[in-house]
Amino acid sequence: MFPPVFPIYIPALAPLHEFATLIWLGGVVCLWLTRYTHQLGQRWGAFYYAMSIVVRPVGVLLIGMGWMALYAPDYVQVESFGWLPRGNWADVLCWIAIGGFFALGVWSVVTLGVRQSFLFRRVEDPLIIRGPYRLVRHPQFLSAIGMTFFVIRLFDPRLLYWSYDERVLATLLDANWALFAVALWVLSILEEQELQAHFGKAYMGYARWVPRLFPN
Repeated sequence: MFPPVFPIYIPALAPLHEFATLIWLGGVVCLWLTRYTHQLGQRWGAFYYAMSIVVRPVGVLLIGMGWMALYAPDYVQVESFGWLPRGNWADVLCWIAIGGFFALGVWSVVTLGVRQSFLFRRVEDPLIIRGPYRLVRHPQFLSAIGMTFFVIRLFDPRLLYWSYDERVLATLLDANWALFAVALWVLSILEEQELQAHFGKAYMGYARWVPRLFPN
């Protein structure tokens, strides 16, 4: 049986609620450690790839767990509102937006490849500029930012939770989303510095025509 507002609310994560921001930030750090680290790949060889196979999936897991924990405070009672908490057209629009950003993420993974997306990236991997990478330079980051934004809009604590702290929780979610967007923006800049150093003029020409995170 699905818990209330599945798949967002997971009561078992309630003890982690106060540490949720640190958890997903730890996931972003894991992605930073395994970004396009061509220098590390050249210097450490097989050890770097073995480390990335472990650290990168952990980073993705921590980001997901952190966001789930944000929605599971232990001081609220939750009504079972299901998939359409408002019961009107706004819910449908939010689901369409979530589906669109999710599809963008899947398209990005298919284009880049599962290995490069979730495991490791080799020094000899070519620069990918096709598919969603013709729209923005970091479509996976855009997918994550868009999905979290509309999930917060859809499952608004001020509608779902019967507690005097619902406004505090809503503010916390908005603040975490803003920090999440900034963290991925910074991570995209760090990645691009390494990509530019590795691919040189090819990446500079690509970056000149394709925006970083938000399509023109």
